[in-house]
Amino acid sequence: YDIPSGVSDQPWGEAETRQGALNRAENCLGAHCLGHGGAMPDFAVGVEGGVAECSLSSLHPGTPGLDSCTECFAFLAVMRSPASEAGVAWGVARTGSFALPPRLAALVKSGVELGDADDRVFGDSGSKRKGGTVGKLTR
Repeated sequence: YDIPSGVSDQPWGEAETRQGALNRAENCLGAHCLGHGGAMPDFAVGVEGGVAECSLSSLHPGTPGLDSCTECFAFLAVMRSPASEAGVAWGVARTGSFALPPRLAALVKSGVELGDADDRVFGDSGSKRKGGTVGKLTR
């Protein structure tokens, strides 16, 4: 399902990104119920990508040569159906992160959503639904 996250188009920070994944899972469960005559799925999944500023030099002041960066990551949220015997339960995980290259970081900091920044830098369209930034940078 193409489900809204209820957060910014480009979430900044872990809290907003995590909330987007939680919202997507809940909204996915609702969309499934609407599309299947009220039948509850066993579980629903939400995924949300986000970015954050990472200031390694301030986190590790005794280590010279560390720079700040803009990093990207995602959260995944799995919601067990409220119809299950045990009731609602959540599993939430964060992916690893990596520093964005300077051109992507500059676009994102100027307000461009990361997927749109990928399209501009790599001359593609819809790349966020085709592997995203990780796919573009690891080809």
